[in-house]
Amino acid sequence: MQIKQNLCLFIILIVTLSTSAQSYEKQYEICSQELKTLTTVDSVYFDLVKKRDSCLIGSSAPDFIVSTIENEVIELSKLKGQVVVLNFWFTRCQPCIMEMPDLNKLVEFYSGKKVVFISFAPEDSNTLKNFFGTHIFKFKTVANSEVIRRDYFKLFSAWPYNIVINQDSKISKMVCGSMKEDTIPFYQTLIDELLK
Repeated sequence: MQIKQNLCLFIILIVTLSTSAQSYEKQYEICSQELKTLTTVDSVYFDLVKKRDSCLIGSSAPDFIVSTIENEVIELSKLKGQVVVLNFWFTRCQPCIMEMPDLNKLVEFYSGKKVVFISFAPEDSNTLKNFFGTHIFKFKTVANSEVIRRDYFKLFSAWPYNIVINQDSKISKMVCGSMKEDTIPFYQTLIDELLK
């Protein structure tokens, strides 16, 4: 009996290690199989998107090199050892705008800690800078970044989309849509756990 239990644990460990060692691209293909069978976007589709996102947890985040609207160059692979929070949004997205004050509080709370906050928007720098004239958003912001959302992370066209990456550059959480009033406690609990 003990040998069988040890063998089961060993097999689970191998499966877990092979899953976490997968590149994002390969893991995405594995996790998206059920989604490929659907022809309509409905509640079942969104349930499968959530299932796919959960399946991607533990995979290596795709590396990228981007430049912010303040001309800061960011390379994901150079942020190893830090928790990275990515936010995908656009200027006419009301749920995106509504969650910004809570996201700003997270940036303030983790100031000076090993947490980096980066946002990606499809609009150009001028559009974003005009938007920031009336809306405060404290994330480091990358303009014209649809390629990161669509081609690197292969995200469904829904906003906001948030991804939390751990200190080993692995996906820890993917959230499609706004958390509403739970934004701060949800992300604080997650980030605090990763910083331990």
